[in-house]
Amino acid sequence: YLQLHTWAKYELARRYGQPVPKRIPAHWLNNRWSQEWGGLVDAIDLDRHFTNRTPEWVTKTAEEFYVGLGFPKLPETFWSRSDLFAARPGEKRLKNSHASCWHIDLQDDIRSLMSVEPNAWWFNTAHHELGHAYYFISYTRPEVPPLLRTGANPAFHEGIGELIGMASLQTPYLQSRGILPADHREDETAALLDFALGHAIPFMFWSSGTMTHWEADVYTRNLPPSEWNARWWKYVQDLQGVEPPAGAGSRGEEWCDAATKTHINDNPCYYYSYAIATVLKFQFHDHIARRILHQPPQPCNYANNREVGEFLRKMLSTGATRDWRLLLRETTGEDLSTRAMKEYFAPLMAWLEKQKVEQSRIKEGH
Repeated sequence: YLQLHTWAKYELARRYGQPVPKRIPAHWLNNRWSQEWGGLVDAIDLDRHFTNRTPEWVTKTAEEFYVGLGFPKLPETFWSRSDLFAARPGEKRLKNSHASCWHIDLQDDIRSLMSVEPNAWWFNTAHHELGHAYYFISYTRPEVPPLLRTGANPAFHEGIGELIGMASLQTPYLQSRGILPADHREDETAALLDFALGHAIPFMFWSSGTMTHWEADVYTRNLPPSEWNARWWKYVQDLQGVEPPAGAGSRGEEWCDAATKTHINDNPCYYYSYAIATVLKFQFHDHIARRILHQPPQPCNYANNREVGEFLRKMLSTGATRDWRLLLRETTGEDLSTRAMKEYFAPLMAWLEKQKVEQSRIKEGH
């Protein structure tokens, strides 16, 4: 994280023609909560490859991914009862902008709330949300009582969504869907850097750092409301290395910036699940790449591989009937571990260390 933080603040200072700061100003990043630092790598711009696609194509392609692994098509009611696309101009309603998927009756009524657009972010998100849908489908069977029709733990549900979201951004898969041309040659370092910034490392410090600590202070340590915003920004500064747009101390208690996050205002105390899910997705992905596909983890392709589908189905079909620790050990051969994540980003870490040396030389005027 420190290496990425150093790279990002030097890169952003260069872009904006500003001195290199100690902490990254929040308005230099394109995510409201600084939880993901996407869009910083010039060499990675997938959105331009979606210009001739439709939102409907994005969601149907996500369904096809799972069907190709051997899962059934989604129920017709999913398409008729879900709210998948942005509100049309003139509609007198507001939509929660955070995507979600729901098992309404613990049987066949599965619905999703999204606002899909034809771009890389929604392509990834649609694959993620349907991961929840196919988890629902997998454990909806007589052997799993309704009360246990949920993930092995909450992080498993998010981990499966994150896993398929990760798979959806792999270059060979994008080529197989016709999104990237067959002759596309990827800058592997740039791809790793973009993925680390946008889907993994800053997110860990946000989810298991700022979110979890602030909620613990509010709900278990009775932090007075008069101190909520100051404590929020203290964690953002101390744990994320990010400061408010107008500098430290500029966000007073007339604001409650934490409450702009949907997982605080309508689904509290959940972000630890996303943190653990981020670790799990790399463990699942590493197992699939190395032991099933026999491919390197970075550029591998799950598409239409029934053995991958069978691996996932066995894990998902148990619901919450098995201890998640045993299930993880049986499916991947190891306990919860950041080993796979560290190995995935090892080439990037070596590159970042070289960049830090170069940035230090620039700062010293050499």
